[in-house]
Order: sequence, then structure tokens, then C-alpha cells
Amino acid sequence: FDEVLASIDKMIQTLKEENDADIAKRDQCKDEYQKIESTVKDVNWKIEKNEAKIDKLTKLIQLRTEQLAKTVEQINEVEAHMRAITDELNAENAAFLKAKEEDQQSIDLLMA
Repeated sequence: FDEVLASIDKMIQTLKEENDADIAKRDQCKDEYQKIESTVKDVNWKIEKNEAKIDKLTKLIQLRTEQLAKTVEQINEVEAHMRAITDELNAENAAFLKAKEEDQQSIDLLMA
């Protein structure tokens, strides 16, 4: 009968050790789960934050692209206007020089 009691005591001790090991493993799993959950929440928050930043930057890129197109159009208009004015001034200058030459010839003719 002592052998049976010793065997039962041994079995109880084994069960206690297994229980302690199971509790330690459960606690380890809970800690890992909490760490993973915290990491997932952090990553999800970063994703939301970065998506918002991407949206903001995309809108800014679109705005800057529109501004660039408008500026290029304005530059082209100014350059075309400058060419037209330059052509007009060159024509006026040529007409002035021709009139001056004709006036000089008239003066020379009258002086002769």
C-alpha cells in the first residue's frame, strides 16, 4: 500500500510540475500576444498616419502640377507678347531709320 501512496504522491508532484509549466507557458503566450497586439495596433496607426500623409502630399503634388502648368502657360504668353513687341519695335525702328535716311537725303539735296 505504501508503494501506491508513493506512486500517487509522485503522480501529484508530476501533475503540479506540469501545471506550473502550463501556467508559465500560458503567461508567456499572453505576453507574446500582448506584444503582437501592441505591434499590430502601432503598425495600423502608422499605416493610417502615412495614408493621410500620402493623400495630403498627393493633393499638394496635384496643386503644384496645376500651378506649374499655369506658370508655363503664362511664361509662353509673356514670351509671345515680348516677341510681338520686339517685332513691332524693330519695324518702327526700321521705319524711323528709313525716314531719317530720307530726311538726310532731302537735307543734302537742299544744301547742294
